[in-house]
Amino acid sequence: MSTPLTSSTFRNRVVGLVIGSTILLTVALLGVVEIVTEPAPGYASRVPIYVLGGSILFIVLVFQFERRHFDGRTIILATTGLAIVGTFLFFLIGEGVVYGVSHPDEILATHLVLYLLSIGVCCTGLAHWGLNHWREFVTH
Repeated sequence: MSTPLTSSTFRNRVVGLVIGSTILLTVALLGVVEIVTEPAPGYASRVPIYVLGGSILFIVLVFQFERRHFDGRTIILATTGLAIVGTFLFFLIGEGVVYGVSHPDEILATHLVLYLLSIGVCCTGLAHWGLNHWREFVTH
C-alpha cells in the first residue's frame, strides 16, 4: 500500500515541479546573461508587461492568503515581497526568452545552457529547502 509521500501522483507532481521550476530558472539565468552582455532592442517597451505580470501575481497572492485566513500584516508583507520577487523573475524570464530566440546558436555552441541548467537544478533544490525550513531561521 502506498503512502501519500510515495504515491505516483505525488511523485509526478514533484517531478513536474522540479522540471518546471528548473526550466524557468534556467531561462531566468539566460535573462541575466542577456542583460549583462547586451540588452536586446525594445527592452523598455517590455518592462510594462513584466510589471503587469507582477501586479496580477500580487492580487492572486492576496486572495490566496485571505483564503488561508492569515492576518492582515502577514498578507500584505508576504504578497508585497513575493510580488516584487515575482516581477523580477518575470522580467528575467522574459528577457531570457528574448535572448534565447535572438541567439540560439550562441547558447548551444558554448554549452551555456548546460551550465545554466545545472545552476537551475541547484537553485530549485535550495528554493525547496528554503520554503520548508525558513521558519527555523526566523524563530531563533
